[in-house]
Amino acid sequence: MEHHQHRSGSLKQSNKGFKGGKHDSKGAVKRRAQGKVETNQPRQSLKNLAIAPSKFEIQKQKQKHLAQSKKNEILERRRLGLPDLLPPRIVSIVSLDENCDTSKIKTLLLQKLVNNGTVDESSMETTTGQENTVFSTVSITSKVRMMLMECRSNDVEIIVEYCKLSDIVLFVVDANQPVLSERAERIFSIVKAQSVPTVMQLIQNFSEIPLKKKNDLKKQFVSSFHFHFPDEPKVLPIDTEEDASQVNRYLENIHINQIVWRNQRAYMIIEKAQVVPQSDIVTIEGFVRAQNLSAKQIIHIPDFGDYQIEKIELVADPHIRRKSFYTGEMDDTQAPTIIDQAEKQDRDTIQTYNTPDPLDLEQPIITNEEIEMAKNKKKKLVPKGTSSYQSSWYLDDDEQEDQDDVDDQEMDNMMDDEQVEHEQQQMGQDEEEEEEEEEGVEEEKEEVEEAKTEDNKWKYIRDKSQITDELLKESDDEGNDMQSESEDEETRRKDERTEIEFPDEVDCPHNVPARIRFSRYRGLKSFRSSPWNPKENLPLDYAKIYQFHSFNQSMKNSIALLERAPVKPGVYVRIHLVKGPKQLVDAINVKPHVAVGLYRYENKISVLHFNVEKYKTYQDTVKSKETVFFQYGWRKFSTNPIYSLSSPNCDKQKFEKYLFPGRNTVATIYGPISYPPTPLLIFKNSSCDDLIATGYLSSINPDRIICKRITLTGFIAKSISKKFVTVTDMFYYPEDIMWFKKVELYTKLGRTGHIKDSLGTHGRMKCLFDGTMNQQDTICMNLYKRVYPKWIDENSNLLVSEEQAKLIN
Repeated sequence: MEHHQHRSGSLKQSNKGFKGGKHDSKGAVKRRAQGKVETNQPRQSLKNLAIAPSKFEIQKQKQKHLAQSKKNEILERRRLGLPDLLPPRIVSIVSLDENCDTSKIKTLLLQKLVNNGTVDESSMETTTGQENTVFSTVSITSKVRMMLMECRSNDVEIIVEYCKLSDIVLFVVDANQPVLSERAERIFSIVKAQSVPTVMQLIQNFSEIPLKKKNDLKKQFVSSFHFHFPDEPKVLPIDTEEDASQVNRYLENIHINQIVWRNQRAYMIIEKAQVVPQSDIVTIEGFVRAQNLSAKQIIHIPDFGDYQIEKIELVADPHIRRKSFYTGEMDDTQAPTIIDQAEKQDRDTIQTYNTPDPLDLEQPIITNEEIEMAKNKKKKLVPKGTSSYQSSWYLDDDEQEDQDDVDDQEMDNMMDDEQVEHEQQQMGQDEEEEEEEEEGVEEEKEEVEEAKTEDNKWKYIRDKSQITDELLKESDDEGNDMQSESEDEETRRKDERTEIEFPDEVDCPHNVPARIRFSRYRGLKSFRSSPWNPKENLPLDYAKIYQFHSFNQSMKNSIALLERAPVKPGVYVRIHLVKGPKQLVDAINVKPHVAVGLYRYENKISVLHFNVEKYKTYQDTVKSKETVFFQYGWRKFSTNPIYSLSSPNCDKQKFEKYLFPGRNTVATIYGPISYPPTPLLIFKNSSCDDLIATGYLSSINPDRIICKRITLTGFIAKSISKKFVTVTDMFYYPEDIMWFKKVELYTKLGRTGHIKDSLGTHGRMKCLFDGTMNQQDTICMNLYKRVYPKWIDENSNLLVSEEQAKLIN
C-alpha cells in the first residue's frame, strides 16, 4: 500500500507568523512601533536629502552677513553720537636690521595708494620729524584710514614706545640676513612681555635673491617669525609696487588684536600741541581711543608728568576735507564746541604724595584732670620682691611721719660719731682719685683715637654705652642691605652663589655684641603662624603714601564713574591742560607722544607689588635695592625695589637678597597706583638695552609684611649627654646668650631645642634638644626684621611735573 500524503490546495488558510522575538508580546511590539507604517521602499539618508549650496551662494551669504554687521556697527555708533569713520589705525614701521631702509618702504606704500586713486596726494597730512619719526595719515579705503609712523631710530627704548602705542607693527628684515640678531630677539621678547599688537614681517631686498633660493629662504623667515608669534601668519616681501599693493590689502582687512591694559583707559596720540598766548595753558589734539574721557580726569603724558584738564573741545577731523555749502570749495574751518568742562573744585587733585602733619608725632597736651590724678596717687616704698598682699601691711607715708622723726634723731647721733673717722679717710682718698682722673683722661683720649678706626668703633661704643640709631643703621648697611659702589660683578656673583648654598647665614661679629648688632631683629616661634602687627614701627615714608580701605571696590567705583563721561572714543578733540608742558610742542616732532586719561587715585603713591621672573638671557646679578628702570603700563621711572618670595598661605613674606632665576619672586616698590591688569618690564637703565625681568602687577597693599631673615650658626663643642650639648661660635659674649635665650634653636638635621645656660665668658652655652644629637650637626637660630623699599627720588625721575615738584617741595 502506497504512503498517502495530503497536499493543501490554494484555498488553504495561512496565518501570519509571530515576529515579536523571544520575549516581546504583541502589545510591547505595538507600543514600540508607536504608529509607524511599514514600507517596502529603501530608506534614504539625510545626506542625500540635503542640497549642498554652491560656492557662489556661500560667498554671497558671507558678504551679506559682513554687510549687516558693518551696518549694525554704524547704527550703533550713530546711536552713541560717534562719527561714522573710525580713528585711523596706527601702523608703525620698525627695522630689525641696520641695513633696512624704512623710508623707502613708507614711500612705496603711500605712492601705491596715490597711484590707485585711493588717496589724493594733496590731501595727505604729513608731519616730518626732526630726528626719529614721520607721521602720515591716509585713507586706505573710504572707510579705513591709517596713521603711518616710521621709526628711524635703532634705540630699543624708542622702539618699545612705538610698539606700545601701535595697532599694527611692521617688522622689517633684510633678506640677506635670514638669522635674527640678538637685538631682534630682545625686541621680540619685550613686545611679547607688554602684550602683542597685530604684527607683520616684511622682507626687504627679497628680489635680489636667486629664484631657486627664494622658497627656502621664505620658509626660514616664516619659521623664525612663527616661533615668536604663532598666531601671525603674515610674512610678505616688500620691494615692488605689487608687493606694496598686497601689504595695503592686508592692512585694510587684517584683524586688530585688542590689548587689554591699554584699552581699559582713554588715550590719544598727540598730533598737535600749542601754547595758548599769555597763559599757562597748553592744548593738545588727537583722536580719543578705547574709553570715554572726562574733564575731571588727570592726564598723564609719559616723560612729562600729570596735568589737570580745563576743558575739552570737539574739533573737526583734520583728515577729512569738506566742501563749503556756499562756495563749493574745500573748507576745513569749523568752530570748535566745548563738550566737557570741569570747575577747579571738581577736578581730581594732582597731589601725588600725602603731606604728613609733623604735630602728629609730638607729645599730646596733658590735661588738668590727669595732673590731679597723678597728684592723688600714693606710692609705698616696700622691699624688693614684696607681693601685693604683703605690701598692704606696710604703713603709708602719713602714718610713718612720727616713726621717721625718731629714726632721724637716732641717725643724727650715729653720724656725729662716724664723721671724724670719715674725714680722716677722705683726705687720703682724694689724692688717689686725682691721680686716677689724670690717667683716665689720657686713656679716654686714646680710646677716642682708636674708635675713629672701623675695627675699634664698636669697642668704644660698647664700653661707653653710647649707641645711636645712625650707627645701628650704618652697621646694618654693612650687612649687605645696600649695594656698595666699589663692589664688582665678580664679588657679587660669588656672594650670590654663597647665598644659594648657605641662605641667610651670617657670622656674629667679634667686636660688636650681638644684642647691639641685631637689636632690630626678633625671634619667631613659627614664621607662618606667629603674629606680627603690620602697623607697628612703620617708617616715616608710610605717612606719605595712600592706602585703600577696599582696593577692589575703589577700582570698580572709579571705572563706573567714567562710563557716563561725555567724551566718547573715536572723536577728534582739543584738550586744554592747566600748566601744561611747553616743551611738548617741540617734543612731538622728535617721537610720538601719548596722553592717557587716568582713573581716580591712579596718580597717588602707594606700595606696589609685582610678580616678576628674571629674563632667561640676563646673566648678571640683580640685588635688592639696586637702582633699576621700571616700565609698567604707561609709567616709567627709576626705582630701588626689594625682592621677596610669594607665600600665599602666610601673612609674612621672606626677603630675597638677590633676584634668582626660576623662582616665584615679588618686587616691591613705592610708586603711582595703577589698576590691573598692568604688565611690567624691568631694565638695567633708561636706555632699555638690557632686559632684566618681566612680570605684572599683583597687588597694592602697604600692609604686606616682608621680613629679612638672618641665621646665626654654631657648632657642637662637646656632648654632655644624648640631648645636652655645648655650643660654641654662635655668640662671643655671655650677655648676648642671655639676650637671645628664649629664641628657639634648630639643627640642619631636623632637631629643635633651646638655650639652657651660659658657660664661661667666651660665648659658650649649654643647649637642650628634643633628640639624640649628632656631633657633625650645625646649630642654627633664625632672627627676623621687617624691611621696606627705598623711597623714590623725585629729582631723578619724571613721576611728576615741574609744578608738582615745586608744590611738594
